[in-house]
Amino acid sequence: MTKRIAILAALVAVALTLAGCGYKPPVQWNETEERLRVVTAMDGWAKGVEDYNVGKMAGSAILAEGFELLIYEGTTLGSKKDAIRLRTELDKAAEQQASYREQKGYVLRLDIDTGVGDAGRDDNNVWTITSINRTNAKVTCKFEVYETADDLSGLSGDRIVDGWWNSDNGTIEVTLVRTPNAWKMTDMKIVFRTGIATLGASASASDGLGIGRLPILREW
Repeated sequence: MTKRIAILAALVAVALTLAGCGYKPPVQWNETEERLRVVTAMDGWAKGVEDYNVGKMAGSAILAEGFELLIYEGTTLGSKKDAIRLRTELDKAAEQQASYREQKGYVLRLDIDTGVGDAGRDDNNVWTITSINRTNAKVTCKFEVYETADDLSGLSGDRIVDGWWNSDNGTIEVTLVRTPNAWKMTDMKIVFRTGIATLGASASASDGLGIGRLPILREW
């Protein structure tokens, strides 16, 4: 009798398993919450740029597999990079960047949609989500780069406001993919506006993200 009960229990278990084959829990979706997650991801990236935190700028938690970066000076493509090349370049300069901040008083500020030429800091970045669905999102913004250091002599005076040099302006476009744990970037396009800080124009598409010209101009 005991053997029959054991066999019956086994058959029931198999039947339940087969009945569940192919079943997947419904994917939860709340657009308001997902929009917030996208903005949070982009804010984290922007803070990483300011702090020169390689993980936040180009780590696996923010860049998806197959990531591609395009950097333009106006309409001219200056550089095309995958995630490996970007991380390699950023890692290579990390020690120097830390030294600039400690020894030269260097600070970089990345303002998102605060108005071109406005040196007043707005801590609330404004990212425009142009589209979003269960798998992908597209984000765009205008940006301004402000830099300062202990010595700003010799820079364009009309672009220095309250001790900050407006070294670059432009636009950023990003496509992100939704993963179980985070929104990650699949591609990014950075367009630097020509005619701004012409002394450093050739620096935008050099190493890394091309954001931050003062160290190159100063030849630190």
